[in-house]
Amino acid sequence: MFSPGEVLMLISRVQLAGFLDDEFMTEGLAEDVAKVFINWLIERAEKLVVCEKNPVLLKLKLQRWANKGRSIRKILVLWEIEGQRANSHQLLAAEDMVEVLEEYPIDCMSLLLRMIKVLTKRDRETLHSVTAFGEQPEMKRKCA
Repeated sequence: MFSPGEVLMLISRVQLAGFLDDEFMTEGLAEDVAKVFINWLIERAEKLVVCEKNPVLLKLKLQRWANKGRSIRKILVLWEIEGQRANSHQLLAAEDMVEVLEEYPIDCMSLLLRMIKVLTKRDRETLHSVTAFGEQPEMKRKCA
């Protein structure tokens, strides 16, 4: 439907402010981890813009993802601090992402990639449950 560049143009600077203008979002992260993290958040925002037509709901969902991003950042930072992995585990539990630890990550990038995998899987499962309640199959292909 849209190319990635066209989708990004649809997202206003205000809508992406939670991801791009928040220096705290990547504070304490290694550059490679921060880059993957921000790119993933922007991809999430692009998908939301394509799928959510209601501007009020779009804004709320983008704010929710910005908050989720801040939580993920805290988990990643704690993961890298000596003696703080137990606190990172507690935050994973609070975010209902304990399954991230099933394949125990050895470093911050591995942890981020596991979280992305888990959250992506959940998104797909949510999408399938929505389609089970009568949502159009075209929506599944367009937004998955």
